Amino acid sequence: MQSIGSQAVVTIISHVGFIVLSFYGLQSLRLEQLFKPNHIRQIQIVLMFTAIVMGYLVSQFFLEIIAQARNIIFLVQ
Repeated sequence: MQSIGSQAVVTIISHVGFIVLSFYGLQSLRLEQLFKPNHIRQIQIVLMFTAIVMGYLVSQFFLEIIAQARNIIFLVQ
């Protein structure tokens, strides 16, 4: 049971960490050129949702790689 709790904490930290990294990386893009002038709030919302999607997908990728690396042990036995 404690293993499930620690895995949940690692998953949450991973998701939040990669979302923050994605948000930081996306800020370097000049998205205001893709939107109509004076639509700052809409740009921020799109930036936030894009960071959430990207961060979640990258986090899931790394968590899955780690899970599969643990399962390789069963191949050798």
